[in-house]
Amino acid sequence: MASRWWMGGQLVRKAAWALLWPVWCVLAAAVPLGVSLLSLRLDQDAWRDNEHGLILVIMLADLFFYLGVLVAYAFVRDRWIDDRTSTVRWVIFWAGAVVVIVCCVTAGGSGDRDVEQQILHDRGVTSTGVVTGIRTYTSDSGAPKQDGVYVRLNDGRSFSVDGEPPVGSTVYVTTDPLGKVNPRLGQRPAAPTRQTLNVLLAVLAVGHLMEASIVCGRLTGPVRSRANPDAEPVSRSESEPGGVVP
Repeated sequence: MASRWWMGGQLVRKAAWALLWPVWCVLAAAVPLGVSLLSLRLDQDAWRDNEHGLILVIMLADLFFYLGVLVAYAFVRDRWIDDRTSTVRWVIFWAGAVVVIVCCVTAGGSGDRDVEQQILHDRGVTSTGVVTGIRTYTSDSGAPKQDGVYVRLNDGRSFSVDGEPPVGSTVYVTTDPLGKVNPRLGQRPAAPTRQTLNVLLAVLAVGHLMEASIVCGRLTGPVRSRANPDAEPVSRSESEPGGVVP
């Protein structure tokens, strides 16, 4: 009778794992991805308001969150996943971690540029001006290199903008009346297409899936003693009530 109750309990536990494990596998990738998307949105909002201090806080929060995710993955794998994790799975995991980091940084920069373009599209004012000089920086070789120009608008204001039009030429400059975005050469830009950002977000999702794969493996690892984790796996006949060791 006791053996039947034990077997029934085993079946219930296996059924529960069968139902909950797919949910965990989805959450293991979906939750970090959702936090990444939220972080990128907050970063764009902070960039739009020119809150560079808030951007630094968001970056630090992201760092601690991703470290926490790695710790959670390590705990789940050590507690429930088969110890015999293949080399390929580890390679996929670390490759996914690199993809997530690179995509987060790149998507952040691309999103910030889209925010600036959107601001100039929405409220930018285009004026004509004259290039009065060139802006230079010292290269690694020690020689000065041009990376922009100085422009004086018809209303007397002067700006430093990126570009390389010749000195003395007449140019269009689009400025932000609120001064939150740097001025740009040219007419007021069109709204950003966000194609690059959307591609980066899709790759970011793939990276999170690659990371989560490390904790979505087999659940049939050897049973080890809690008191002695280094002990040999317990045989099924020893673990079952009434089992007889041959």
